[in-house]
Amino acid sequence: MKSIENILQTLIINGTLTEPPGLFNGKTGMAVFFFHYARLSGKEMFEEYALDLIEEVRKQITIMVPPRYDTGLAGIGVGFEYILQNNFMEADDDEIFEDFDARMYRNAMYEPYFDLSLERGLTGWGRYFIYRLRRNRKKQNKLHEALTHIANEITNKIAENTIPENEQPDVYRFFHDLTTLPIFSKKFLNSLQQCRKWKCISEPDVQKLFPYMEHLQRLYTFQNYFNMDLNEKIAQEWKNWEELKNNSLTDIGLLKGWTAEGLLHLIYSHNHDVSWISLL
Repeated sequence: MKSIENILQTLIINGTLTEPPGLFNGKTGMAVFFFHYARLSGKEMFEEYALDLIEEVRKQITIMVPPRYDTGLAGIGVGFEYILQNNFMEADDDEIFEDFDARMYRNAMYEPYFDLSLERGLTGWGRYFIYRLRRNRKKQNKLHEALTHIANEITNKIAENTIPENEQPDVYRFFHDLTTLPIFSKKFLNSLQQCRKWKCISEPDVQKLFPYMEHLQRLYTFQNYFNMDLNEKIAQEWKNWEELKNNSLTDIGLLKGWTAEGLLHLIYSHNHDVSWISLL
């Protein structure tokens, strides 16, 4: 297990050198870590560093940034919403999200999507609108319209039985999250129930689903979405993680890199907030 000092030093150095702005692999995910660490440590300098990262990300948002969740606009927008919803910073909603909302709306309503996956496909776009609708806002009608369009598109594919098995877990999570919104709680409940009939959902395999996550992240995800008591497995995995030296870390990101290592360290050492795992 790397020390928090080592993690901080690595992330501070790489924060200014990391080019990608995205949630999974870049500055947005790093900002999430520094906001969490600032709150835990009470040190304002880390909050200021996180704000600097956010400002750099905003400068990088051009037409060339793709809409995808892992590296692009949808994930960056969700990262910003997560930061605001957890009161890590205050900001003018229109100033931050006006362009995000307009571009994501156009993509949802008019652009072709790659697949239904979270990382690069339609459920990733959907998660953007779910996060946006968790707060009251002026543009709720357009956000609602785009999210309804996405949900209908996926519901049609469920009815056609054309969703590949590897995309089914992300589709299930999409409808699980969608139905937590009061305005969608009943409308797409049947779609969620259809998802629960899939074998990979009704008989989930912790080792096989969400292979892109680290095992601890996967266990927490299963607890959140599958109503499984995995406390013993999580406790054992923390022991394994404590003994792991992680000398092989080559990535900086929130998914499997130094940022993830830092946030896991905060959970392990200080019983800190695990809510960031919901971003994965």
